[in-house]
Amino acid sequence: MGTCISRWPGGRATDLRKVKAMLEGTIRKLDLENRTAVIAVNDGEELTVKFPEDIVIAVSEPETVGTMGGELEDLEVGYLVEFEVHDHQKDGTCTCVSLESIS
Repeated sequence: MGTCISRWPGGRATDLRKVKAMLEGTIRKLDLENRTAVIAVNDGEELTVKFPEDIVIAVSEPETVGTMGGELEDLEVGYLVEFEVHDHQKDGTCTCVSLESIS
């Protein structure tokens, strides 16, 4: 299980417990019941995120080639996503406050 520690280009470690960050990655695991996901970022490093009830989710809309509002249930393993995280939790996860499916 990953934590809120991430490595930016050049290998500099960044503690996401202290900053709000927008990241890009691929959903590797998705647990809808517990509202969590494991997202691979930075060349495969995995970050575990929790989704609050009020998360803002946008999903691809093929007809307009844009995005539309979505639900957690619209996400699937393998989706490429951009997501914003902050608020390190005691169990080593981050809170994901917004997520956009870009695949």
